[in-house]
Amino acid sequence: MPLTMENGGSESTMHVLVWGIVLLGGIGVFIVWGLVNAYPTAV
Repeated sequence: MPLTMENGGSESTMHVLVWGIVLLGGIGVFIVWGLVNAYPTAV
């Protein structure tokens, strides 16, 4: 994937947004998984 800014940075912004959502989602899933495993009787 070429790291060029030919499209006015719109593609770069989209990539940042997508990666931000993926990272936040992964962190959220990890936290929820940890809480569920920490308190299995609360489910």
